[in-house]
Amino acid sequence: MSTFSDSIYKLNTIDDLGKQDSIIHSINSVIKLIVTLVYILFVVSFPKYNISGLIPFIIYPIMVIYLADIPVKLVLKASLIGLPVVIGLGVFNIIFERTVSFYIGFVPITWGLISLISLFIKAMLTISAGILLICTTGIEGFAKSLRYIKVPKIFTNQIVFMYRYIFVLIKSVGEVYNAYMMRAPNQKGIHFKVWGPLLGHLLLRSFERADRIYNAMILRGFDGEYVTFKNEKTRSSDYIYMLIWISFFIIARFVNIPLLIGGLVTGTL
Repeated sequence: MSTFSDSIYKLNTIDDLGKQDSIIHSINSVIKLIVTLVYILFVVSFPKYNISGLIPFIIYPIMVIYLADIPVKLVLKASLIGLPVVIGLGVFNIIFERTVSFYIGFVPITWGLISLISLFIKAMLTISAGILLICTTGIEGFAKSLRYIKVPKIFTNQIVFMYRYIFVLIKSVGEVYNAYMMRAPNQKGIHFKVWGPLLGHLLLRSFERADRIYNAMILRGFDGEYVTFKNEKTRSSDYIYMLIWISFFIIARFVNIPLLIGGLVTGTL
């Protein structure tokens, strides 16, 4: 239970990183959102057998991590959250695409394995890009950026409230778990026969707490808009940042840079 709670509370650390002061943090949040969306769009647009073309896109998260002083381990661990889903989807590629592409020694490399590796790289790059956006913007800045590009406030409010309330929910889960273990100290975990009653109790507690939180927000003048800070001004340096990265994404998407460099080194071009 403690391990699960620790992994959830790491999300709070990610949000706290958005309050740091760095070159990337100072860039307008809308600009960072646009760059991230363009980055994800170009990454997922690659054919499923193209691995070499994805390699230059690793530069973007590396540069953001370095300039924003974001812990590399934190980004890697958070990016691995989507790994089970990727493996679950990609394993079917290995099963159904058994045609051999080439051999490494005596080991056959099938097209299915290549597509799985490509899918894994795409997942790691896109998830890390989203995590870095939160790390350099914060959840409020992210929500405000979404509102700026006309995302309905009902969706942005759901994102922010879900993120904030998850910590309250985990605390309630911990309280219920600790209370149960104090009454059953010799058990390893919660017996499956009481899963239903405990979940029902947790659900009722969540409804009651959500109602109290909502009433408190109404009393404080909440009207559906999530306002947290003053409007950011877009500077010329922000546009330069966006122009440089989008230009790089376009070049890396339509020019296979690793093959080009390899051709120049070997003299085949």
